[in-house]
Amino acid sequence: MIISLVGFLVFSEAVKQTKRPDKLDPLTLSSTLKNSFSYSEDIEFFCIQNSKDCYIAKGADILPFKGNIDFGNNLEIYTIDKNNQLVQIEDFGRIKDKKITFRYTIYANGSTTQLILSNDTAVYYLPSYFGEPKKVEDLDSAKKLWIKDEYNLKDSGNYY
Repeated sequence: MIISLVGFLVFSEAVKQTKRPDKLDPLTLSSTLKNSFSYSEDIEFFCIQNSKDCYIAKGADILPFKGNIDFGNNLEIYTIDKNNQLVQIEDFGRIKDKKITFRYTIYANGSTTQLILSNDTAVYYLPSYFGEPKKVEDLDSAKKLWIKDEYNLKDSGNYY
């Protein structure tokens, strides 16, 4: 029985070490990356080739992301400007002469890049500080969540 128990513990640890990261989609992006890396420094997640090949930049190291990636077809990325208007981001720069099609940062303090993602099947709101990413009905619903979170953060100091 003791030998079986030791064998089970060794085998289960080997399975944990070889487990690939979870499927990465707009709803699991933040949690998967936060669970995979420490918060000691900023982590840059970026993709090329229509968000099919993705990489992790941590410090000076750039490593390929080895998990499954599913951001859907025809991914569009938006932010909100200072006039509360949707602005589509089409240029995230280039790396080794390849166009970066998606960029997401997790900062050392635990905050992330605030984005609105849209693909053929859904629209997603990715908050910056608090809360979980949400699948919403349309771009207007995501915009309302963005603006609501922005005002909540501005007013948070009023209670202290």
